[in-house]
Amino acid sequence: MENLPTNPHDWALWLLEHLQGLQNAGSDWEGTLPDKWDFDAIAQALPPVLGAMVDRATRRIEFKPKNGGVFQTMEELVDGPRRRSVPTLFTVRDLAYTHGRDQAVPPTIQHYVAAVQLWKSMASFADYEREGGNHLLFIKSFDAKLWLVADYASTDLQPLPKLDDFAKQYFEDEHHKDQKRNIVRAALLETFKSKPVVRLAELLSVFTDFADRVRSSYTLYTQDFSFEKLRSEVDKQNREDTLRLNKTFSEIQNQLLALPAALLVAGAAIKEDSWSTNFPVVVGVGIFMWVIRQLVANQTSSIDAIAGEIDLRRTKLADQPQEISSGVLGLFEGLDARVKRQRRVLRQIRYAVHVVFFVVAVLVVLAQWPCLPESIANWAGALWAHLQHR
Repeated sequence: MENLPTNPHDWALWLLEHLQGLQNAGSDWEGTLPDKWDFDAIAQALPPVLGAMVDRATRRIEFKPKNGGVFQTMEELVDGPRRRSVPTLFTVRDLAYTHGRDQAVPPTIQHYVAAVQLWKSMASFADYEREGGNHLLFIKSFDAKLWLVADYASTDLQPLPKLDDFAKQYFEDEHHKDQKRNIVRAALLETFKSKPVVRLAELLSVFTDFADRVRSSYTLYTQDFSFEKLRSEVDKQNREDTLRLNKTFSEIQNQLLALPAALLVAGAAIKEDSWSTNFPVVVGVGIFMWVIRQLVANQTSSIDAIAGEIDLRRTKLADQPQEISSGVLGLFEGLDARVKRQRRVLRQIRYAVHVVFFVVAVLVVLAQWPCLPESIANWAGALWAHLQHR
């Protein structure tokens, strides 16, 4: 008789290969041992871990291949404690692959190993675990905490780019160990805001974003900052700049209320054929227009100065590594819109001042020389008639 297997894994494969009439009965498989094999010897040699049940009368053997690390599909492999730990030796028959022996590793197995590696890394930074290590608790504060559960299916497996480098730098390297733990915890809670329980499958799907948050925060920490602190400072300065921009309009709004009043007063003061009255009106409105233009020019200069400061802050942030700058540059969009709006408002005020002066000038001309429109019309008509007869 040929040499028999020496471990549960190989015994499970041997039975699946040699038993006849194999049938799957849930988690168990059963079949008939061919007559060429000594049934008693085989039954006695079977490892107890396979949970084998034998029937000498029919030569039937029922056993559990999964207990020996032999799985029909990836779905069978990715179950229970195997979601947290990769067996040293296992076979997935659908893939015709034996882990620990075959050199070529299928992509789905690589993704599975990476998922387990990520779980173990996260477990090393957890504040507390329960249910045999299947639930990991991460606590930032009394109101900010999250349970990470080792729950995923084979369909959730996917590539985790540069996981080895990520794990070595942030989980295994002892340099800044405590700070890195705080950064990882904060990044996890930021990634899954307001979610008290998160499946590992969800973390796998956003691993790239999560890793980028960790890298950004650690880069800032090494520069004696934190990502949250930088974001808070940018938000604070942006709020101050917004208030300053709003102030550029509020400082002259009382004077602007005089625009319609000036038009009404000037219109009421104008008299027909009274140059001594009309001329001061034109001069007064002209001076008023000049004053408002100076105020608008001053406020425009203030907006330009604030915009210059904003651009300077943005340039400094843009010079930072991309993983840092990309997270805060978007905060300037609202501020840019506010600058454009204030500039547009001041331009409209300038136009309104010119309109007031033009209207007053027209009213003065019409009052001072009431026949002028008729004379102009007659002159234009004569010119048109002359041109037609040429």
